[in-house]
Amino acid sequence: MNDSFLYTIPQWFVFAGLFMIIYGWVESKKSFRLIGISIFILLGIYSLAILLGDYLTIGNYLTPEEVVSEEIDGDILNEVPFQAKLLPAYWSFLLSSVLAIPSLFLDWKDKKYARTFIVITGLVALLGFFIVVGTIRSI
Repeated sequence: MNDSFLYTIPQWFVFAGLFMIIYGWVESKKSFRLIGISIFILLGIYSLAILLGDYLTIGNYLTPEEVVSEEIDGDILNEVPFQAKLLPAYWSFLLSSVLAIPSLFLDWKDKKYARTFIVITGLVALLGFFIVVGTIRSI
């Protein structure tokens, strides 16, 4: 998989999900809000596939010889691979999808606390987005 898919696809998911939710609130269209929340659930599924697919593990970038010979100094820690720096963002995306599930059911049933869960879901997804942006800028 190309590295650009590690940071572009989640950004599109976050933007699409937030856009649909905000549009659904402004126009009072429940179906758009539900689609936006569902996009966050899809983002979590994508994140889980990336995390389980070992695309972000540091062990893929260090050789066993480096680990055995204890060449892991402060110099190598400063040279953490780009993919490994994205790991906290993917945890955030996964957490946002976990929060999106109760948001979806609460909004479906028109419950009072649905907006609170939706806002928290969006904020957690935005945290992951800003981690990705910070990682891209540090390159």
